[in-house]
Amino acid sequence: AYVIRRHPSSALMVFDQPAFAEAGTQVPAGGVAPGEDPERAVLREVAEETGLRGARVVRRIAVDRRPHPETGQPRLTTYLLLDAPPDGPSEWEHRVRGDG
Repeated sequence: AYVIRRHPSSALMVFDQPAFAEAGTQVPAGGVAPGEDPERAVLREVAEETGLRGARVVRRIAVDRRPHPETGQPRLTTYLLLDAPPDGPSEWEHRVRGDG
């Protein structure tokens, strides 16, 4: 998910996982549960991975179909643009909950 906070100035949400430094800086991402649509899944994953609540889906950016790089199994990836609440903090520390 590409999460943008537009006010007071535009900012893209990214995060680092100190326990997995080799992963580098990331955007929130995750899987879609059975019966869940991508829009609901992205809001759940953003909340689990960042603690951010109140984001809203603006639109789908793209849908990509290609094999998983490690398993070769078919994979569908949906990229979504989200707006974050304008009054949230600029940075914070969050512990992942759920499956993350």
